[in-house]
Amino acid sequence: MPTPELGAAVCRVRLATICGSDLHTWRGRRQEPAPLVLGHEIVGEVVALGEGLTADATGAPLCVGDRVTWSIMACCGACWNCTHGLPQKCAALKKYGHTCCDDGVPLSGGYAEHVYLWPGTAIYRVPAALPDEVAAPANCALATVVNAFETIEAAAGERVLIQGAGMLGLYAAAWAKELGMGPVIMCDVNAERLALAMRFGADQVVDLSTMPAADCVSALRALSGGRGVDVAIEVSGASAAVPLAVEALRIGGRYLVAGLVTPGNPLDIDGNTLTRKCLTLRGIHNYRPEHLGQALRFLETTAGRYPYAALVGAVYPLEDLEAAFETAESGAYVRVGVAPGNNG
Repeated sequence: MPTPELGAAVCRVRLATICGSDLHTWRGRRQEPAPLVLGHEIVGEVVALGEGLTADATGAPLCVGDRVTWSIMACCGACWNCTHGLPQKCAALKKYGHTCCDDGVPLSGGYAEHVYLWPGTAIYRVPAALPDEVAAPANCALATVVNAFETIEAAAGERVLIQGAGMLGLYAAAWAKELGMGPVIMCDVNAERLALAMRFGADQVVDLSTMPAADCVSALRALSGGRGVDVAIEVSGASAAVPLAVEALRIGGRYLVAGLVTPGNPLDIDGNTLTRKCLTLRGIHNYRPEHLGQALRFLETTAGRYPYAALVGAVYPLEDLEAAFETAESGAYVRVGVAPGNNG
């Protein structure tokens, strides 16, 4: 185990969940520099602190033994992107689960017994009431959702369409509901996931597998009072979802795309429609460190209202990592976990 440098830390991994981007890399749908250790949705326990690292991202004391999670990346805080609200695009960016081990620190991902936290990482202590399985996905999926709603300036009373009932979509439904948006409309091709979406705050669901695209647009418009939705959020990972949202949006509507994170996703948008409907189209990738803090507070304050514990359906020991990935790829569960020392 390495000795942490100034401002760094070493954590024992308690649980890491398998995100969609991990699956894409594993299957070769996206390329990352190898060799690397995958896994970025992580809860760990601090086992060593480097000099100068005495507090977490909130300013509270940070000690050996604390249960923590941390931002998906480490950033320098000084480059142009960092100083202009895009630290996730830092010029010296290091991303957990995405960074090559050849930089001399091989413990850079969650599918391991320990992980090294570089200087410039925002570390948050996990609220005691949140189990590892509930907290782990916050540092990718939920924090990204927080960024999405902030970026698109979603507001109470607005009609929202959420495309995709995966982890991000379910979190998005709960966030929209707590924000006071409505109706909250969810669409997907998986009936079981749509049923789960209703438990996470969706008011209406549309099963895209049961009707042609034109009928889907009509249904979405009817559910939004005939005018169209004010806001649409894409977290499906399917570029085919984009023209559907463009048609379902009202004049002056706003569209946030967050799920298209693999290469080869051309958007089929009629520029005439985009122009004449006066639409706003925004894209985001990951999040700023403070969004993770907001995500953890959200889980803590809404834990009694949504079945977060149901999202991680199985936890595998580290030695069964291949089986864990196969299960995650099957779609049997919203998330699958990996825990060193877990005996299944």
